[in-house]
Amino acid sequence: MTGERGSRRGGIVLTVATVAIGLGSIPGFLFGYLGSVFEDDLGISKPALGVLIGVFFGATGLASTVGGAWAERIGAHKAVGLDMLVVAAGLLLAVLVPTYPSLLVMAAATGAGYALSNAGTNMAVAASIAPARHGIAMAVRTAGVPAVGALQSLVGVAAAATFGWRPVLAVVVPVIVVVAVLCFWLLPAARSSGDPAAAVVEAHDLVGDGPGTPRRVRLPAGFLWYPVAAFLLIAGTQPIYSWSVLYLDEVGGLSVPMAGALASVGSAVAVVAMIVLAGRADRTGGDRVRPVVLLTAASAVGVALLWLGILAGPVSMTAGLVLGGLAQLTAIGLMHAAVVATAPHLVGRASGATMAGYYLGALLSAPLFGLSVDATGGYGLGWGVSVALTAASVLCFVRCRSVTARAQAARTG
Repeated sequence: MTGERGSRRGGIVLTVATVAIGLGSIPGFLFGYLGSVFEDDLGISKPALGVLIGVFFGATGLASTVGGAWAERIGAHKAVGLDMLVVAAGLLLAVLVPTYPSLLVMAAATGAGYALSNAGTNMAVAASIAPARHGIAMAVRTAGVPAVGALQSLVGVAAAATFGWRPVLAVVVPVIVVVAVLCFWLLPAARSSGDPAAAVVEAHDLVGDGPGTPRRVRLPAGFLWYPVAAFLLIAGTQPIYSWSVLYLDEVGGLSVPMAGALASVGSAVAVVAMIVLAGRADRTGGDRVRPVVLLTAASAVGVALLWLGILAGPVSMTAGLVLGGLAQLTAIGLMHAAVVATAPHLVGRASGATMAGYYLGALLSAPLFGLSVDATGGYGLGWGVSVALTAASVLCFVRCRSVTARAQAARTG
């Protein structure tokens, strides 16, 4: 009976965390999916749209290290609930004051708040789900982002084109407030997601001022490879979500609603596939990083297909959109499980450090991609650089495998 209650409780936590992480990402994808609407309504150029996207993810990256430590201090429930309130306030500001400066403020504030949700949801899920199920649990949690993205691209694009973007956001605000209440009520504090006795006990991992003084646990040696790999991964693949609708419209010759529908289908397929693949990884067990390496390589192939779509047309573009999105999202979900496996005693800090690199990559990727389109009059340079960055992330995740292996060996040894 106790096991059943624990399983039910874990399912509730996972559901709330999944919804929260998805809703928190709305401002990050808003300007990509609804780019044409903002261009027509407010006269915002592509580089300016890229700046808004970059500000959101850049603020998340800059706040992630502090946000991870803060989430461990105040608890996962408060961290995620607070971010939901910040997102609701930011969207409301955009509705009431529809100007570019207010959109910048909204992007910066909600981006910084998203750092709390990244760490907080990881902490809550890791503390509520058995370690053997962390792969599929983290994949489900991460699936909240493409699920909300699918709604934005399918329902949001059509609704905004019909009614305007402000009424659409106004409807979303009270939903996010309700989710904030559920986070405060249902998520655990989870300030420590692992047993302190399981911490890595090595000379380079524990620091003390002398005999009898408390010693501070550090992240495993070499953990820096995770934020570097995450930086390169998102820098190379972020355009799949931020620019694919405009790309399919302007180069592929598809209408904006049709492009939005294809992006939505791609996201839906990715959600199902990432959960299935993560479940398979859990059943296989062992190396948590190897699947991330393989999926990142598949992401590079997907981006390459998008690049080739300039010559091959919409079929190659659509194939790249689906494969790239599927592989990237699954890689990210399993990356979170790998981070937890590497530093189970410091989930908040490890998540914060990794996502700092991840979102700093998004900060540079979105605006620079937009600038390259304006500067060259086409998408070739942007997609070409994206392929190179994603391929580089594969090599970095190979290094992460050895970091995780050493950390696990040190704990068991």
